[in-house]
Amino acid sequence: MYVLGLTYYGQHDASASLIRDGELIAACEEERFDRIKHSRAFPINSIRYCLKEGGIELRDIEHIGFYMDYRLNFLRKSVYFARSFPRSFNLFKIQSNFIHIYGNFLRVIRQNFNLNEKVRSYLIEHHASHLSSAFFPSPYEEAAILSIDAMGEWATTAFGVGQGNKIKILKRIYFPHSLGFLYLAFTKYLGFEWGDEYKVMGLSSYGDPRRYYDKVRNIVRLTKDGFELDLSYFTFQNFDFNNYVSQKFILVFGEKRIPGSEMQQRFADLAASLQMVLEETAIHLVNYLHRLTKKRNLCMAGGVALNCVMNGRILRESPFHDIFIQPASHDGGTSLGVALYIYHTLLGNKRGFQMKHAYWGPSYSESKMRQAIEKKGLDYEERDDIENVTAKLLSQGKIIGWFQGRMEFGPRALGNRSILADPRREEMKDIVNERIKFREEFRPFAPAVLEEEVGKYFDCNCKSPFMLLVFRVKEDMRHIIPAVTHVDGTSRVQTVSKDTNPRFWQLIKEFEKETSVPVLLNTSFNVKGEPIVCTPSDAINCFLSSGIDHLVLGNYLVKKNE
Repeated sequence: MYVLGLTYYGQHDASASLIRDGELIAACEEERFDRIKHSRAFPINSIRYCLKEGGIELRDIEHIGFYMDYRLNFLRKSVYFARSFPRSFNLFKIQSNFIHIYGNFLRVIRQNFNLNEKVRSYLIEHHASHLSSAFFPSPYEEAAILSIDAMGEWATTAFGVGQGNKIKILKRIYFPHSLGFLYLAFTKYLGFEWGDEYKVMGLSSYGDPRRYYDKVRNIVRLTKDGFELDLSYFTFQNFDFNNYVSQKFILVFGEKRIPGSEMQQRFADLAASLQMVLEETAIHLVNYLHRLTKKRNLCMAGGVALNCVMNGRILRESPFHDIFIQPASHDGGTSLGVALYIYHTLLGNKRGFQMKHAYWGPSYSESKMRQAIEKKGLDYEERDDIENVTAKLLSQGKIIGWFQGRMEFGPRALGNRSILADPRREEMKDIVNERIKFREEFRPFAPAVLEEEVGKYFDCNCKSPFMLLVFRVKEDMRHIIPAVTHVDGTSRVQTVSKDTNPRFWQLIKEFEKETSVPVLLNTSFNVKGEPIVCTPSDAINCFLSSGIDHLVLGNYLVKKNE
């Protein structure tokens, strides 16, 4: 049985996921193909890839699902529209557009593919998609589930429980009370764009959270079963997506930062206060969910679940024993949740799949890589000992573009589409930020560490394969790996397993032989404003337009022509 899940025409992150008899076959985001960051386009390229990976045609698909059900919450929306009119007129336009697009998504598919006329189609609730994407691939037979993002049809947060092949939503928090929109409003105020929330998280480590804590805390009121926002600080509740914050916000916190201008200390302090309030609110939510479910384990998804600083604190301080966060927790991952929800909850099939890695995108043959290199006229050599050669180059201070196997699903590069460097060199952080990534100086880099060595360098003894948890670097190790130690003494850790990525594991092992350090600086293979590379040609173009020293495509070591 083949089930196809789709995400598109929201604000962002179109994607497709294909499962066969409950097993994930392929999953990818449209941005990797059309090269438009956070692409919202119909995921025609992602669908074509999934079908190719599965060796099937669309007429073989029996079930197709979509990550949003525009029919939900009609009464709530109508009441909100009436009470907020005329400010809510944008809501009417948005809803009308959604009905047109979502109600006709099969028609769009038929225009591009030979669709089985007997195919069954589904509109799945947005947060049900998120919850499913987290629970069904998890290793747990039962777990509490939490989804936090900006908003779906109308809900912004969902508390659920999963058991076997079923999930149940126990409670929802509704728009306009949204932690996703809260963080986005501050992101825009701080001079960043939509989708740049991770920059605010990185910036927060440079600030003093005490400076604005009380003022930010006043905006978010904790209730016995959730939270509420003081909406007088914002304009997003009127669907004003140009300003997000009100004049009252400006009076309290001062004028906005002009994009590209100097990063004043007050902005870093405000980011730190916001991050602290978010973490405290999230811990309040998971504590409530634990009381509600009495479960031992927690699964999380939604865009806010990509906040790895928050996640690390939840793991340390919440009553849950263990936590699983799906690597594509943002809306791009809902296509996976849609497919799994249909297969398990709606069709009643048993579970068997566990997501142990994130490598579900396209791979390319050695011949395809060689063709791409030769097309550019670049010097290269084929090496059987590519891990050893690359490790030596890294130990000499060279920066490597590393392109291997299947592309990662989700926003993190996890060793198949990565830029790598020596974490022992303190200057490497600034070099990679300025010369390679062309991004802000306050942005941190992640350490990729051998899974069996993680406890030696970091205050954790758990696996973190998806780079979604932050841990403290042990004090006696901070001078050993300064390039991946953030200003506050923490790191966003990726543990690398020999079972799930043997080539990347072997590279780090060879680097350990050279340096005695089983850690590499790992950042995504892209430059500022571009999606992570997908094809060998994407990798070569990024290599040639940046300060990367060498490119490794499979077994090929590529050099820039003199």
